[in-house]
Amino acid sequence: MRTLLIAGADPVPPRLRELVDLGSTSVREQRSADSSANLSIDFDRVVIWAARGDTALATLAQRYARKEAAERREMIVFVTTDPAEASAVGLAPNEVYVWPRDEDRLEVAFLTGA
Repeated sequence: MRTLLIAGADPVPPRLRELVDLGSTSVREQRSADSSANLSIDFDRVVIWAARGDTALATLAQRYARKEAAERREMIVFVTTDPAEASAVGLAPNEVYVWPRDEDRLEVAFLTGA
C-alpha cells in the first residue's frame, strides 16, 4: 500500500511512523505547507498527523474526504492528539484516531490494510 504521510509543525511520533511504515509498501512524507495546493491521488492511503489543532490540516483532511467520496474509495487516516478535534473534523469514525489513545486501533488498521 502506497502511503502519503502529511505532518504539521510537530514531528510524527516514532511509534506512529513505525506503524505507517509497517503497513505500507512505500511511504512519502511531506509537510502540510507542501500539501495545500493539489490533492495527490497517487497513493492508496493518506495519513494526516495533526498534533496541535492545525486548522489547515483539518481543512486538508476535509478536502481529501470530498475527493474520496467522489471517487468512492477510502483513503484517509486522520491522527490527532486532541479528542475534540477528532470529532470536529467531520470524517467517518474509522478515519479518525486520537494519539496515543487509539494506538491499538491504528495498529490493527495499518497491519490489516484497512
